[in-house]
Amino acid sequence: MFLGLLYAVLACAIWGLIYIFPLLLPQYNPVLIASARFAVYGLACLAFVPFQLKELKTLTRADWFFAMRLAFFGSLVYYWALVTSVQLSGAPIAGMLMCWIPVLVAVVSNLRNKKRGANVAWRRLFIPLSLILVGMVVANWTEFYYAVHEQSASPAQFWLGVGCGVVSLLLWTWYPIRNADWLLANKTKGPKVWATAQGLAILPFTLIAFPLVSFCLEPADVGLLGPEPFKFVLLMLVAGIVCSWLGAAFWNAMSARLPTALGGQLIVFETIFSVIYALMWRGDWPTLSMSIGMAMLLLGVLAALRVFRGVKA
Repeated sequence: MFLGLLYAVLACAIWGLIYIFPLLLPQYNPVLIASARFAVYGLACLAFVPFQLKELKTLTRADWFFAMRLAFFGSLVYYWALVTSVQLSGAPIAGMLMCWIPVLVAVVSNLRNKKRGANVAWRRLFIPLSLILVGMVVANWTEFYYAVHEQSASPAQFWLGVGCGVVSLLLWTWYPIRNADWLLANKTKGPKVWATAQGLAILPFTLIAFPLVSFCLEPADVGLLGPEPFKFVLLMLVAGIVCSWLGAAFWNAMSARLPTALGGQLIVFETIFSVIYALMWRGDWPTLSMSIGMAMLLLGVLAALRVFRGVKA
């Protein structure tokens, strides 16, 4: 269990960075950012093919179609919706909506596990899930209040951002559950190979989407890579290689070791790291509510680990 927890923390430490990229690239269209990130991810995966060719050949046609569906909806569309939400409504609003992911994943997974007699009693989940949900709200409350009262977007833009946040919430409730289903059913096929397969599966979409979006939505005088090409390329390399491939490899390694209902709750570490990175970027210290909220999150995770100790994945 410790190794699975370590992989989850590493994945979330990496994924926490994705909330900062839209703030560093405010002039860029969200679809362009998402397309560029996953185009880099797919191209990086091409470099891994010679080293993983034997394992990749064991994947069936059904596996490849499933990888394509996971990558398209759980990566590309999810990140496009998240970036749009961050840019239109603000990172705190997007963060508040993401608060529901650990709870929804745990609830849905436990309901599905009940059908095969592997569920955990709801009364045992009540305390950890309550701590996680309340901790998420408390940790984000100060910035949520500020974003609602000080945001400069029009009401229509603000609520469009909220709607995109809901879409990203639903997609990332679906993705970790279905991704874990495949990994638990195919334990002989490594998590790194599955991360590579998803990158390769999404590459055709992104290679078409990136130039198309750049041509149609970006001003004609700024070029394919936008107004800050060096900064854009550097951030997309980090987003595509580190956040996408390495983050997915760590998360897949966790998903193959821990019950899905527990793994879903560990997504809280993504929120913790995203708050830490945002504070570092702004040069601020955490508020009292943030500190209390993050302490509640950690207590919720510790309580969840006790509940799932001994439960098979």
